[in-house]
Parts: sequence; C-alpha cells; structure tokens
Amino acid sequence: MKIKHMIVVAAGALLATSVAFAAPAKFDKADANGDGSVDATEFAASGVKKKFEKLDKDGDGKLSKKEYSVVFDEDCE
Repeated sequence: MKIKHMIVVAAGALLATSVAFAAPAKFDKADANGDGSVDATEFAASGVKKKFEKLDKDGDGKLSKKEYSVVFDEDCE
C-alpha cells in the first residue's frame, strides 16, 4: 500500500513539474539580460507559443512589458 501511495505522489509531482515548465515565463524572467524588454532570442526561450512579430506592435524588435503581457491576457479570455 505504501509503495502504491509513493508512486501516485511521485506521478503527481512529475505532472505538476511538467505543467510548470510548459507555462510561459513571466516578463521579469523572460527578460534574461534585465534591460527592460524581451528581444527575439529571450522570447524564443520563454516558452510562449505566439508569434513574436504579432506581439511587437511598435516594430522595434523588442517586446515591452505591455506588449509581452498580451500573452497572459489572451490566455485568460
């Protein structure tokens, strides 16, 4: 019985971990170099499945905190 319980707990922990890694990174974490914006390289590593170009509304090649926040706003609708 204890082994079965341990297996269920371990499976639950593994599932929770994989879900956490699948979630897109928050802005501060995505902004790896801390310059206040997310460039294309940082964006690619963030786990976001949307197109960078569509989010970059002003076309400056970087996402501001406001532009990046759209990722989370759309997921809540």
